[in-house]
Amino acid sequence: MTGRQSPPTERVLAVLSLLGEEPRRRLTLTEVSMRLGLSKPTCLGILAALTEAGFATRDDVKAYGLGPALLRLGWAAETGLASLDIVRPHIRRLHEQLGLPCVLAGLHDDSLVVLDRVGRIPVGDHRDIVGERFPCTPPLGLTNTAWRDDDAVRAWLARTPLAPFAVSQERTWALVRAARERGYLVERRTGDDAATPTIVLANLEVSGLPRSVLDVLRRHMPPVEWAEYTTELPEEDDEMVPLAALSAPIRDRLGRQRYTLTLLADRAQAPAGVCRSWASALTAATEAATTALGG
Repeated sequence: MTGRQSPPTERVLAVLSLLGEEPRRRLTLTEVSMRLGLSKPTCLGILAALTEAGFATRDDVKAYGLGPALLRLGWAAETGLASLDIVRPHIRRLHEQLGLPCVLAGLHDDSLVVLDRVGRIPVGDHRDIVGERFPCTPPLGLTNTAWRDDDAVRAWLARTPLAPFAVSQERTWALVRAARERGYLVERRTGDDAATPTIVLANLEVSGLPRSVLDVLRRHMPPVEWAEYTTELPEEDDEMVPLAALSAPIRDRLGRQRYTLTLLADRAQAPAGVCRSWASALTAATEAATTALGG
C-alpha cells in the first residue's frame, strides 16, 4: 500500500460495496446517502455513472441495485488470468519433474483455446500455439469434454462433425466413462506418423487456408474412428507404447472441468511403466491445481 489515496474512488467503491452487501435488496438514493454519510448530490452522481456503465440498475421507484456488468467482471475473475496464475506453478513443476512439454487448454464460446504451454512443442512445428482457437466440434474436443456433465457431452456430440466421423455413441460414452473412472485419457500414435487424425484436423483449422478449401479437405479425410484414444496401458512395464499424449482435467470449485492439461510425449514409443508414471504425475498435478482453485 502507498500513502496516496483517492477520495472520489473510495466513495465509488463504498457505494458498490453497499449495494453488494444485500444483493437482493434495492436501496433508494436517500438510504444510500444516509448509510454512507454522503450527500445526496454526490451519491446521485455516482449512482448515475454506475447505472450508465451497467454496474448498477435503477427501477421505476428509483431504487438501485447491482447491474449486469458486474457479472462480466465476475466471470472474468473466475475464468481469466487470476485462475491461470494459480494453475501455472503446477504446470511448471510437472514439466520440471518429467521434462515433457505441457499444454493447457480451456473452452470459451464453444471454442478450444490454448491458454499456456511449458516446454518445446514437437520437432518440426515452430508455432507458439498459445492463443490458438479450434472449434469444439467432433471429432475435436473429446479431452476437453469428457469430464464435463452428461448434458454437455450430449450437446457436443449433437454438433455437425467437422470431418467424416465413424464413432458410435456407445464407443464415445465408453471412452467418457473410462476417462472419468481412470482420471486421464491416453492418445496413441497411429501408424508411423506422429500426428494422429485429430491433430491433423486441428492443424488444418489453424492453417490459414480459405474456408472453402478447408471444407473440401475435411470432406476427403479418412473417417475419424478415435482408434488413438484409450485409458488402458499394457500391464507389462517393458511393453512399448506408441504414446502421443496424456490428458487430464483441472476442475473449479463447483467440480466442473475448467481446464485440460495435456502432457506431450517426446519420443515415438515409451515403456508402459514409464507411461504409467507419467500418468500418475499428470493426475497428481491436475489434482493439486484443482485444489488450488478450490475444487
